[in-house]
Amino acid sequence: MTDNPREAAVCALCKIEKDGAYSNRAVLDELYGMEPRDKALANELIMGVLRNKIYIDFVIQTYSKIKLKKLSVWVLTILRCGVYQLTKMDKIPPSAACNESVKLASRYAHKAARGYVNGVLRTVSRNIESLPEPGGTSAEKMSVIYSCPLWLTERLIAQFGEAVCESILIDSLEPHQTMLRTNILKTDAEELSRLLLKENISTSPDDEVQQCLRVSGAIDINKSKLYKDGYYTIQNINSMRAALILEPQSGETVIDVCAAPGGKTTHIAELMENKGRVIAFDIHRHKLELIEKSAGRLGITCIEVRENNSEKTVESLIGKADRVLADVPCSGIGVIHKKPDIKFNRREEDIGILCGIQRNILNSAAEYVRPGGVLVYSTCTILKDENSEQIERFLKEHNDFEREFEKLYLAHETGGSGFYICRMKKSAE
Repeated sequence: MTDNPREAAVCALCKIEKDGAYSNRAVLDELYGMEPRDKALANELIMGVLRNKIYIDFVIQTYSKIKLKKLSVWVLTILRCGVYQLTKMDKIPPSAACNESVKLASRYAHKAARGYVNGVLRTVSRNIESLPEPGGTSAEKMSVIYSCPLWLTERLIAQFGEAVCESILIDSLEPHQTMLRTNILKTDAEELSRLLLKENISTSPDDEVQQCLRVSGAIDINKSKLYKDGYYTIQNINSMRAALILEPQSGETVIDVCAAPGGKTTHIAELMENKGRVIAFDIHRHKLELIEKSAGRLGITCIEVRENNSEKTVESLIGKADRVLADVPCSGIGVIHKKPDIKFNRREEDIGILCGIQRNILNSAAEYVRPGGVLVYSTCTILKDENSEQIERFLKEHNDFEREFEKLYLAHETGGSGFYICRMKKSAE
């Protein structure tokens, strides 16, 4: 643990690179207890390097006589942090970016690394107004400039065209506003906004989603009594829409087949006024505990958690649910703005595997819906393989279901994460 923000960032990034740690976990571990100003700098370095890694490596390789794959993870990470400060952070003096990086090289690498890091960063600094541009096809250029793997860039261009693809990728490099979901069992958005001001948290309402408040600036839920007392939940606006489009009613039986960590499950319960039965499935027992903890904090008592692989049907629940939410495992391409490591950990061949799991879960979820009931399918990806193509296949195989609503929410258009939602109704006969 360190109080040096640059050192904390390098340590967190090395954990992510070497150990496959999740970015959010690594950030929490390394930044715990830091002063707010230092924490903000460290967090910007971590997320900035992760979001821009392909471009940063392109710049480093341009001015390095050593191939990147031959560098130690510590030297490469120190260089990445230094180049990010030089190329993306106007408020950091170039001398500070270089000098602090050299100090870290002295501590975490062999002696020769100090001169090497200094040489590369000084050269980048001298050429900052004339950095090289990548060549190749449109997809290859965008892949480097916006730090998106080539396979994914090509898919996005094929699906959306170059202009929309570029808008998606530009947005993926920007931090988004934090959003809160008001717990309507305890308050409403207008009152919550006033109460949050007393905790020095400024918010603004959303025009479409009444429960949603957009936070101006940073928020630390660990210091918020209102959070601890269950007045709100951190949740993206487009994630909130899944439960709203499901439209659960007080007293109904609702099944959430992929429930953890519980954001949508607890939202469903709130919309039901905590009256009725919400059955929450997840394949991992420890994740069900997260749902129970959230429900307890929010004052919700109508949720029943069950350990279950939702690719398999629970026979005792067939035809028993008024509404079913299938928020299935997906590639997560819609949330790379907040989890940038996804784009580097995800492989193209994963998409087909995920689609198979999604089909199984959707088929199983459909069996729980009573005649006249509702089924909502949702993902936090924007790839049509996992979204509209899944629904087309499902509806061809299940002629007792009819599509009532379908929408793909793009992050750059909504300010939220990329999200897909489709609502279907089962025939009453």
